[in-house]
Amino acid sequence: MKFQSEKIFNITLNGALDEINDLSSAIDQFSSNAGLPEIIKNQVNLILEELYTNTVNYGFNEIDDGIVSIQLEIKNNVLEMVYQDNGLFFNPLEKEAPELLLSIDDRPIGGLGVFFVKALTDKVEYERDGHFNRLKMFKNLSHDIDLG
Repeated sequence: MKFQSEKIFNITLNGALDEINDLSSAIDQFSSNAGLPEIIKNQVNLILEELYTNTVNYGFNEIDDGIVSIQLEIKNNVLEMVYQDNGLFFNPLEKEAPELLLSIDDRPIGGLGVFFVKALTDKVEYERDGHFNRLKMFKNLSHDIDLG
């Protein structure tokens, strides 16, 4: 199956948790227009909601005018997600994986959002560009593509 993107999806959010519903609705619309299966839509929603929640709760601690921009585009059956924020410097790829085998009582809080990002995508890249964190995530929409 080949997925199409009629256009590039962009959304800019102002760093308020109540914008999660706007983000979810926009992802639903993009997924519907692109013909993405429900499971992919749910994974994208989980990834972006986790990133956004973490940015708002932790990345904007010392930032008065937080901005998050998200771009989704399908190219050659690969969904490219670009998540950018002007929060505090944070490279999620340097975060250690959570100890999933520990009981909930013994496991430290946090780390699951980054775990989901890595587990539900095929390739993730991070860069700091000026005052912005930029996370590029790639998700194969067909099984015969190697992202290297």
